[in-house]
Amino acid sequence: MANEIRIPKLGMSATEVVLSEWMFGEGEQVSEGDIIYTAETDKTTVEIEAQASGILRPTGEEGVKYKVGDLIGTIE
Repeated sequence: MANEIRIPKLGMSATEVVLSEWMFGEGEQVSEGDIIYTAETDKTTVEIEAQASGILRPTGEEGVKYKVGDLIGTIE
């Protein structure tokens, strides 16, 4: 079963974040704890870790603004 990658809540007031950069590409192996992408709010940039190990299947696009909770990929 695939593990969903969703935009996390980053701070008290942030409701949207920009997916800055994927650190791994489509089909690459990631391990739990690896930094898989960076996200930006109006105040900070945050590195987001993989919550599971497996094959990365990103669907979110770099430079696009997403709402908290939006699905941006999976780890299979």
